[in-house]
Amino acid sequence: MAQFDIYPNPGIKKVEIPYLVSVQNDHITSKTGATVVIPLRANAQPVDIMAPLIVVPGQGQFVLSTDEIFAIDTARLKAPVAMLSMVDRAKIKPAIDKVIGEY
Repeated sequence: MAQFDIYPNPGIKKVEIPYLVSVQNDHITSKTGATVVIPLRANAQPVDIMAPLIVVPGQGQFVLSTDEIFAIDTARLKAPVAMLSMVDRAKIKPAIDKVIGEY
């Protein structure tokens, strides 16, 4: 399991959230059996920094729903469908910082 891999959502909200992107580094994931993911929402409005548009190659654009970040058992995730581009990877840390940062 690689950081920034994009997986089909194994949960019940596949229509609203078709994909999950793994944001946890591989070293931690290999030790815990779980990974931190951020949902990629279809038909949602992007929000500056916190919920940017992300491209899933071959599938289109989705909103990175950073405020819904969670951990999932890696056994629930099947084969990745793609990997985030370098441009989209650069959006992850600022989005997380926006959600958990001080105001």
